[in-house]
Amino acid sequence: ALASGYHNQPEMTQEKFKPSFLDETQTLFRTGDLGKQTAPGIIEFMGRKDNQVKVNGYRIDPGEIEYQLTRYASIERAIVYPIQVNNQTQLSAYCQTDKTLEIAEIREFLAKFLLVYMIPSYFIFLKQFPLTRHGKLDLHSLRELRETGKYLVNSNYVAPRNHLESNLVSIWEKILSKHPIGIFDNFFEIGGHSLLLSRVVTRVHKELNVSVKLADFFKVPTVAGLATLISQTQYNYQEPISAIPPQKSYPM
Repeated sequence: ALASGYHNQPEMTQEKFKPSFLDETQTLFRTGDLGKQTAPGIIEFMGRKDNQVKVNGYRIDPGEIEYQLTRYASIERAIVYPIQVNNQTQLSAYCQTDKTLEIAEIREFLAKFLLVYMIPSYFIFLKQFPLTRHGKLDLHSLRELRETGKYLVNSNYVAPRNHLESNLVSIWEKILSKHPIGIFDNFFEIGGHSLLLSRVVTRVHKELNVSVKLADFFKVPTVAGLATLISQTQYNYQEPISAIPPQKSYPM
């Protein structure tokens, strides 16, 4: 069901609602989607007229994210592009900067201005964006740079050192469908995104009786950091008497 126009906004109604080419007595709503009729009753979706993308069910304007990234100190230019990871669409941010930046701090900054599902999962830092021979942005080269971006999983696996870390690792492994996960692996850099993050927060509260804020997760996106936060803050977590002894680390 769709309304016949915007309430008390005739200009916007005129812009978005156009006479139907199927029935002149009806109107069609301009969604911004592009479609091609391939057969009677069949319309093939061709993409968007604007730059919006759909990520995990949410309609997102990359330009808004790019604007907030350029407000962060030392980021001169930013491009946000959707990528496919494990059959899921996630956001990748390419940032032009000549400084060494911390991803956790950037995510914490973005969380002040953007909804959680708009915060990119991957970050690639470049001193200069690649250009074509005509001086235009080379998007093809940017996509290839994702393989060398600063988001790769830490190659040194470190096992849980106590019950709290073990419980958190278990939750992460179930939700991310990944094993093993080390206590220093970054949630966002091993396939995590905003929707999965919400599931982790819910599961932590249900299984450990601990309330973790999404903003805290951006500050400490590792099991080790989250365990330390839970132990040292107001969270009422009771560590079992028999702690798990530290286990030997080994390279993956």
